[in-house]
Amino acid sequence: MNKKQLKTFAKIGISVLLLYLVYTKIDVHQIVDLFKKSNPFIIALAIVFFVFSQLISSVRLNYIFHQNHFYLDHLSNLKLYFVGMFYNFFIPGGIGGDAYKVFILNKQFNWKVKDLTKSVFYDRLSGLLAIFCLLLFIGAYIISPGINMFLIGLVVSVIFFFVTKLLLKRFFKSIEAIYTKSFIYSLIIQLLQIATIICIIIAFKLDVVSFLNYCFTFLVSSVSSVVSFAGFGAREYVFLKASTFLSIKQTISASIGLSFNIITAIISLIGLLFLNTKLNLAQNQT
Repeated sequence: MNKKQLKTFAKIGISVLLLYLVYTKIDVHQIVDLFKKSNPFIIALAIVFFVFSQLISSVRLNYIFHQNHFYLDHLSNLKLYFVGMFYNFFIPGGIGGDAYKVFILNKQFNWKVKDLTKSVFYDRLSGLLAIFCLLLFIGAYIISPGINMFLIGLVVSVIFFFVTKLLLKRFFKSIEAIYTKSFIYSLIIQLLQIATIICIIIAFKLDVVSFLNYCFTFLVSSVSSVVSFAGFGAREYVFLKASTFLSIKQTISASIGLSFNIITAIISLIGLLFLNTKLNLAQNQT
């Protein structure tokens, strides 16, 4: 077993363990009942927000590709993006979605693997940095609600933005040109996904005084999801542990994280459509 396979199986193991810890503490029948009583129209709206987040995510990736002189056609990039999502969710132990993108682009266009890998890695990193920025901003306000902490959170987030930009310039030559726009894309993506979570909460008809605690918990779960396979287990576990913080029952809290993962899995199935046909990608100069 090579290092890559070991890492994949470790993630699957973590997901299984976390899912076990979650579902031994909650009532599955209550989860089913919660879904039955949920508002289907609001759930549909949650899916729409999530789809838009993935469309923007694919735009961000292609923007980074173009800035690094990999002129992939926008439609081709979108197909490749969804195939990557499918690989990440439904091919445990196989080639990862990011690795697949690098492989197919190198195979079809003979683009350098090292440079492609850097582009794909930076795409992921940009998203992670946006999450940390939002955590700082929202976290400051949660600690002490008010205009002063709002401004402090805003200042800290801006400082975080510029400090990370300076640090990343040492590793990415093109960072100066792409950092700001890719970071803005990432913020929009995270805000759309937060909107997805808010829709799920509304669909479950929960009595919520403030949505900020849920937004903060979701962002923490997004960071922690990197240690599990496709986020399963980690997201539910974070929401379960945050149930006291959210002032709701453990079953309901875990259901919110589970719902987001289910939506992600459903949308990832779009990639299966493009796997059934030969993935012929095209280039452009725009």
